[in-house]
Amino acid sequence: MRSSPATSSSLTGEILVVDDTPANLTLLRQMLSARGYSVQVCRTGELAIKSATLMQPDLILLDIKMPELDGYAVCRWLKKHPETAEIPVIFISVLETTEEKVAAFQVGGADYVTKPFQAEEVIARVEHQLIVRRQKAQLELEIRERQATEARLQKSRSLLASVLNSTLDSVSALQAIRDEDGRILDFEWLLANAVAANAAHTNSDTITGQRLLDLMPEYAIIGLFDDLVRVVESGKILNRELCYESDTLCGWFQAIAIKLDDGVTLTFRDITARKQMELALKASNVELQQQANLDGLTQVANRRRFDDYLSETWAYCLKHKRPLSLILGDVDRFKDFNDTYGHQTGDVCLQKVAQTLRGLVQYPDDLVARYGGEEFAIILPQTEAAGAIRVARRLRDAIRQIILYPEGGAEPTSVTISLGVSSLTPISTLNPAALIEAADRALYRAKSEGRDRACWQLVRSLD
Repeated sequence: MRSSPATSSSLTGEILVVDDTPANLTLLRQMLSARGYSVQVCRTGELAIKSATLMQPDLILLDIKMPELDGYAVCRWLKKHPETAEIPVIFISVLETTEEKVAAFQVGGADYVTKPFQAEEVIARVEHQLIVRRQKAQLELEIRERQATEARLQKSRSLLASVLNSTLDSVSALQAIRDEDGRILDFEWLLANAVAANAAHTNSDTITGQRLLDLMPEYAIIGLFDDLVRVVESGKILNRELCYESDTLCGWFQAIAIKLDDGVTLTFRDITARKQMELALKASNVELQQQANLDGLTQVANRRRFDDYLSETWAYCLKHKRPLSLILGDVDRFKDFNDTYGHQTGDVCLQKVAQTLRGLVQYPDDLVARYGGEEFAIILPQTEAAGAIRVARRLRDAIRQIILYPEGGAEPTSVTISLGVSSLTPISTLNPAALIEAADRALYRAKSEGRDRACWQLVRSLD
């Protein structure tokens, strides 16, 4: 069963409905789908067996009177095969005699609904069976977890002596020291291997009977003493990673503590090498994520990052009622530039434009992205129209200062850019597409009016 335990108000799941009457299939599908269930239907017993085996539904509604293979035979088959035996089956049939109902339960049915049925009754019986099954699954899981914990504890106790003498980890057995009110004040060493004794600046022969906090006061400082107390009081296993430093030990360690009578067994395992690998991998993943969000040519954000960030900033500004502005910029006559000077020079042009835009847009929350081809986009959170227009004009003026030196001895050339600006304070009746559409119309007007300029456009509804 793929669904997790849930209450009747939030039940979902997959239900297989088997009936040779199309009208009944349609009615049951509509009724169950309206309650949020995923419903599959079939009209014969043979198809029911195949579907149940393949999809492993959470519950089966099964008609009895069907041609060739009736509902009794289908249920009997399902209950004989482990992969389908636990699926609850509710019979739904015109048969209503006591003998027929008893037969349904004898072959493994969980419940029985008589046709014509009431929708409320079917829903109630379906939800009851799903709850029962999920509670049973949860109980079985808890039993397995409890048995596994008990097995680990038993094994730990029986192997403690041999582990102490064979492991390279730091291993200790500690007994709780309590005051008159039963509160744990400290722990007394019962056993310690050479590694543990060395960490406590003593040896395995003399450490027995000494107090933990007398030899290792830093345990209280780093919270490990309180962790050990909780292990004793609750019986829960401690599995903690910590960076530990002392005169004799330094590095990352995994601390594992298991309750032993009125004390604990404590194991320290050196995981410094693993942590170093994890940290290196994490740094590598961060770098890969950054690369995944960058345009390879210009090294500014790519279109995917633009789309994600615009959605994020829109949601933030909508929630906090803050203004949001967008600038779309398009390098003027870039196709002619490419045709004249070649793609390599065109790439250099786009790189310099991107560097210039990124250099002028310096607020941490602002984003410069390559929108596509020779088009760039700048997202300006918490920026009103007047501020966005000022930014756009600075960008336009800065782009004018770019001088390119084409290969082959051609004369140096300059670059211009047209910019479209849109601004608004997001409202629930609009979406980010409205902001993009307004900026795009402003950009089109900037192109139409002669290029090398910035134009602003009011945002309007897309309806």
